[in-house]
Amino acid sequence: MLMWSAAAAVTCAAVGLSGSIAANATTTKIAPAAHAATTPQGGGEKQKFIPFPRLDATNIVTNFTFAAGATTIAPTATRTFTGSARRGNVFVNDGNSWVNVTPVFGTGYYYDIALAASPSTAVPAGATGIAFPATGAGAGQVRVTVRRADGAILRSDCTVSSLSGAGTIGAFQPLTTANCTAPQTL
Repeated sequence: MLMWSAAAAVTCAAVGLSGSIAANATTTKIAPAAHAATTPQGGGEKQKFIPFPRLDATNIVTNFTFAAGATTIAPTATRTFTGSARRGNVFVNDGNSWVNVTPVFGTGYYYDIALAASPSTAVPAGATGIAFPATGAGAGQVRVTVRRADGAILRSDCTVSSLSGAGTIGAFQPLTTANCTAPQTL
């Protein structure tokens, strides 16, 4: 026993241990602590589906001329509108800024979007009722179509041109939710 204590004292002295630590030092090997097997974080769990943002764009005639009694319009300017459905919300960029148009469609999670020119059949109110040709060529309105998470498909037409003067010139007006029609379910 005396030899063992001397060996422990020499070992402790060689590594610089002293006091109560040296007194508790042992020369026997200790088995490493057993650790429970764990799954790496994120491993083994089913991956969650995260939909990528949906994008769409369309070109809309926003400035145009027409004469009283005419049946055609002459485009003078167009603007590209870009739409994005991301994280449940619907945004449309009118070339100036992104506008959240989700309130137009009501509560829900929206994940898909399509933009198109609204079929034009008449000049907006206040323009003496001049009819556009029934070609489906849009002027002054953008149609926003969205898909809700429950599968419903909704659309709304938003006016992006205003008439000035005597109703002979259309001019771009920034997109706002107030200028969108109530949504229709397809």
